[in-house]
Formats: sequence, structure tokens, C-alpha cells
Amino acid sequence: NVDLGLMFLFAVSALGVYGIILSGWASNSRYAFFGAIRSAGQMISYEVSLGLILVVTLLCVGSLNLVSIVSFQAFTFFI
Repeated sequence: NVDLGLMFLFAVSALGVYGIILSGWASNSRYAFFGAIRSAGQMISYEVSLGLILVVTLLCVGSLNLVSIVSFQAFTFFI
């Protein structure tokens, strides 16, 4: 029941990009690193679109608390 629960989910989901970049760099191959950069770019573009979707939900609810977002869905559907 943290007030910044949605921001915590953003932060945890963004950590995957670092793992991909570091694995490509640690392989000590130019082509593996280019592939890792490409994969990281795809993940970042996915996170941007997901973030915009969650901003709309945030504007409808008016809170970053995950409990209040779920309780808001009892009265209103996010269609």
C-alpha cells in the first residue's frame, strides 16, 4: 500500500534494459553488442507506449496508489 506503487512498477520494469546492454557488452563481440542495443531500443519503445497508457489511467484515477486504482475499477470500467 505504497503511494508511489505505479512509479515502482515503472522503475522495476526499466531494469531489464541494463541487463540486455551489459550482456551484449560482456560478450566482447561487436555484433552481439549491436544486437543488445537493438533489443534495448525495442524495450524502451515498448516502455514508452506502456507508460502513456498508464498515464491515462493515472489521470482517470488521480492517484499513484495501486490499491486506489483497483478500488476505482469497482465503480468504473477502463474501456
